[in-house]
Amino acid sequence: MTRLARRTPLRPARASLLALAAAAALVGGCALAGWWLTQRGVRLHLGSTYPITGHYQPHLTGWLLAPLLVAAGVWRAGPRLAGRLPWPALLAAGYLTAAGWAVALALAGGGPDAIGQPLATRWEYLAEVDRIDAMGVAAYLGGFLDLIVAGYRGGTEPGWATHVAGHPPLLTLLFVLLARTGLAGPGWAGALCVAVGAAVVPAVLATVRLLAGEGWARRSAPFLAAAPVALWVATSADAIIAGVAATGVAVIGYAAARVGAGSLALAGLAGLLLGGALLLSYGMALLAPLVLAVVVAVRGWRRAVPTLVAGAVGVAGVLAGFAAAGFWWLDGLARTAQRVRIGEGWSDRPTGYFLFSNPAALAVAVGPAVVAALPLLWRLRHRLWPALAGGGEPAARLAVPAVAALLAVAAATASNLSKGEVERIWLPFAVWLLALAALLPRIRADDRPARGWLAAHLGWPVLIAAGTTLSW
Repeated sequence: MTRLARRTPLRPARASLLALAAAAALVGGCALAGWWLTQRGVRLHLGSTYPITGHYQPHLTGWLLAPLLVAAGVWRAGPRLAGRLPWPALLAAGYLTAAGWAVALALAGGGPDAIGQPLATRWEYLAEVDRIDAMGVAAYLGGFLDLIVAGYRGGTEPGWATHVAGHPPLLTLLFVLLARTGLAGPGWAGALCVAVGAAVVPAVLATVRLLAGEGWARRSAPFLAAAPVALWVATSADAIIAGVAATGVAVIGYAAARVGAGSLALAGLAGLLLGGALLLSYGMALLAPLVLAVVVAVRGWRRAVPTLVAGAVGVAGVLAGFAAAGFWWLDGLARTAQRVRIGEGWSDRPTGYFLFSNPAALAVAVGPAVVAALPLLWRLRHRLWPALAGGGEPAARLAVPAVAALLAVAAATASNLSKGEVERIWLPFAVWLLALAALLPRIRADDRPARGWLAAHLGWPVLIAAGTTLSW
């Protein structure tokens, strides 16, 4: 009996270590395979930091102190504050920490110029801001579809820049409106990415609290506020997509928890946010399982219908408004898929390689603590269905959004349209995996996270920032 009692607590730790070893082997294998393929003339469009996009370059400057100081503060005081701060203050602290962490990591990678700098290339949204401002918003929306493919090869008018053509028109429009307020340039664009992207922390925390209770949300707070995904928040417009999408999911979750007209109005507001997310990225259609899972887990299958219908009305209203202005979402999706398939950046990327490198890049983005927590999902597999039915134990309810997010990234990979760069493209899904770190073993009765896991969670992105120049 004594021997069994001693062995049983080791099993989750052993599973976590095996998961870390498997992830390390996957990432290392993809790095080796990427180098081997590149040496033989295969273009992966990833630079040299396979499986993520960038180049190896040390940044051992004074700016490295910025993320080191933030990491030290989170490691030392984060768990204690997460357990003691009043809930509204915790949400605010999580938001500010996430914003500061993203900025600090960007500074380590190249100083102040690194914030928003990747947004200034000829492939990005800012390359089209002056052109769109000159033609006017109405002409931009009315003619957006024509320049996705027609202008790409053989058209009389230049087609949209790569990222503009690869997304619905709302994301570029945000940068145009930002420039019209006098806040033009990559620095202000990066600030917008940070301001909206950091909203994922209070949004995910609020959703976890709703599903699993405040205790689980507080446990996950340090891992959410200072996550490795922040490497792509100050430098990638995908942070905006993640922030809007996560807020929409949180709002519809709270709408499901209410009753009456207030519930339907809140669900309609969530629909507007989720419709906006669809107009930021076609890939946000894959949020549907996550939205459904959250609403059903809160409300139950039968009572979820009014909330979902009200949310769908909000989504339809946003899509209809843009359709009236000349942009129909389904046409945009079809033409964007056509442009992706005829472009060199897609056709010369070997599908087989990215079937492995995509999950490897996701593992890099979420970090070692989340990877270590993944085996615990398997232990909860028989408890997920009761959680989806509106009941079940808190740990299983915590896992519901994460499982839905994993299904979304699996579908994205199966679509064969996700070939690389998923460390930023999958940000809206990756943020829902971060709360899984709360499942890791505790070291004290006050539910402080194990210091080693938190240290690894914080040290991993600092190591990446210090040794690489990321493309985003």
